Formats: sequence, structure tokens, C-alpha cells
Amino acid sequence: MKPSIVIAGLDQEFLGEILQELTGESKTIDNNPIEWTIDTKYYTADVHLCPVNTKMLVEESVANSAQMLIVLIDPVQINSRIKLDSWLPFFSVLSDCEAKFVVARSISAIAETISKTDIKQWCTEHGYELLELEKSATSETDDDDEDENTHRNLSGRLWCTTFDANTSCSSMAEHEFER
Repeated sequence: MKPSIVIAGLDQEFLGEILQELTGESKTIDNNPIEWTIDTKYYTADVHLCPVNTKMLVEESVANSAQMLIVLIDPVQINSRIKLDSWLPFFSVLSDCEAKFVVARSISAIAETISKTDIKQWCTEHGYELLELEKSATSETDDDDEDENTHRNLSGRLWCTTFDANTSCSSMAEHEFER
């Protein structure tokens, strides 16, 4: 089975937006794996995106192949921390993932509903990295760049080191020698 990226959407609308940005298509969130090719200048890897929007059991094959867990939170929701805590038993099945992220649209928005320190502490305690997809409202942004932030941030990991030998992946060294 291809490596999997489990994307838990604590906010269904945000999950839909992320899937559309990654795949380029509007997807129905039905908890079925979606084929996705990560294609960077350094490597290509075929993976399954496994969107989850309810606290349900993950199939054993998906749990065993999961290399990354992404938890999407909407920072404007006051109960983001409560939702994170309530999903912990579900996430424990995926504790062996190589990379775990809590993803928010904007860290500055978190400060208005939940302290940045609190969410960083939660991430540290549970082995997650906090990832901001959008620049803060105070900085100048180009709307075209925002659409690429999700793809760039999520595909920025070096998948070659975490995927098994059956994964199609060209190494960075091979790419550099091709130049």
C-alpha cells in the first residue's frame, strides 16, 4: 500500500479547502483515500491523502501506512483546544507517524481565541509541530502565493527518508546531478 497522509479536519470547511488546494479538485469528504502525487524539484512521491472529519476508527492498513498526521484547526473557533483534546484518543492510533502537524490558517488569529503559548505547549506535549498556512494580516501578501502555501508546506518534507522502497521517489542527489 502507498504511504498515507491522514488529514483530520476538526473543521469540515477547512478540510474541504485544504483538499481542494492540494488536489486541484473539489472533493467530497467521505473518508476514502485520495490519490495524490507530491512533485517537487527534488523528488516525486505517490501517496494517499486520507481525510477524516469524524472520530472513527481508521482502517488498520491506513494506520500502518500513515507517515504523516495533519490536524487542521480553525483558529477563530474558541473551542479549538477542547476539540484537540477530544481527538487525542483517535490520534493515539496514529502515534507512530513520522511527522505530526497542527495546521492553522494564521497563528496571529489563534492569539485572539486561544493563546499562541497554549497551542505551542499542546503541540510540544503531544509531539506536533505548529504550521501556519497564511501570513499574518499585518504583512503584505500576494493572493497567488497563498494558494501555494498549503502545497509547499505539506510537500516540503523529505519523503524519501520515510517511505518504503516501493515508493516512486527520485533522490535529491540524482536531481542535482541531472543539472
